Amino acid sequence: MAVDPKYAALPGIATDQPDVYETSDLPESDQPQTEEPEELGSESVERLALDPKEAYKRFKGKGIDAGRADFSDRVKVHRHTGYDATEYELLGEGEQETPLQKYQRLQAEVKDLADELSKLKATIKDENAVDKMSPVELARQVEYLQNQLTDLHVEKITGQEAHLDLADPLGALQRRLLESLETFKHSKQDAKSPTKGKPAGDKVTYELYYRAEQAKFSESARLAALEQRLERMEAVIGQQPEKLSVLTAGLANKSLMGAVTDLTAKSNVMDPDQLSAIDARLHGLLSKLNQVSEKKAAISDEKLAKISELYDIVKRWDEIALALPHLVDRVAGLKELHQQALQFSAAITHLDTSQQQVAANLTAHSDMVKQLQSNFEKNMKVIKSNIESMDQRLKALKK
Repeated sequence: MAVDPKYAALPGIATDQPDVYETSDLPESDQPQTEEPEELGSESVERLALDPKEAYKRFKGKGIDAGRADFSDRVKVHRHTGYDATEYELLGEGEQETPLQKYQRLQAEVKDLADELSKLKATIKDENAVDKMSPVELARQVEYLQNQLTDLHVEKITGQEAHLDLADPLGALQRRLLESLETFKHSKQDAKSPTKGKPAGDKVTYELYYRAEQAKFSESARLAALEQRLERMEAVIGQQPEKLSVLTAGLANKSLMGAVTDLTAKSNVMDPDQLSAIDARLHGLLSKLNQVSEKKAAISDEKLAKISELYDIVKRWDEIALALPHLVDRVAGLKELHQQALQFSAAITHLDTSQQQVAANLTAHSDMVKQLQSNFEKNMKVIKSNIESMDQRLKALKK
């Protein structure tokens, strides 16, 4: 954009740049929020993708009864109660469940499965057209499973003991057993002698619990039985070479398991289905051997003579081959001497060349000296003749 001539000479005005017009900023409420929220860089923070529609469907029709809720702390004397929980709480991964929580979770899962199967059963028109694991059959099995869970009566059995510390199950069981023994001891001291015809009540009931270590114990028992069988087999076989040769023939001192594996592989080779393939391979190998024997018989006498001659040469070189290592050592020892001799030979060659060059230079200098002498003689004669002519001229001038 052209600048007004009267402002062109003023300092601070850029005449080679476009004009820029500045305005005041908008109010803070009208300014666009372009800053992005800070991202949490910690790996311990779990980021969950929540779907609002799915959350709305899940909690649609649900409510909370706050009529009996009381969060007044110590204002009232009666026991404080919070909200009534009508749904079961699922613990996080890695947390241990109490027997009551596990029972409630199983009941909830069985109920959900029964609801899904009832929906599937309503959509099926022909029960005879479905397979054995149809939703109808599954619904019956789920109903049977639900009855089994109901018959457990976990709430009645556990009661207040359902919230035992599962982090130390052995300690909890030990405390329960000691409490039972103390109760039995006091009841036996306070009880009267039983009347005739009535059974005695001095009995202690023990409860057995299955532990996860039972599987490890059974596995150890199976391993021990296997070791006993191996020991019996080793005792029967013994350490006699005659008996061991049957197993170790061609096995390169392998273990007993490896020997059994190899023997099993060898026995599988004798399968009738594989014998035909082996027979075909043997026939092919036999035909190749016959061809080799025919080619061997067709070798001429001339080739045999050449082979014999080569054999004689090789036999003669056997004695030389025995002395060859000593020769190699001798040559290696003389290597330094050979190098010095090579250097001396090079020096002699250089000296001879230099001597020849000096002799050539002397010959050239001798020729030059001779030429110089002849030139001097000629010049002396010329000078002498010139002096004589000058004397004659001087004499002539004096007269």
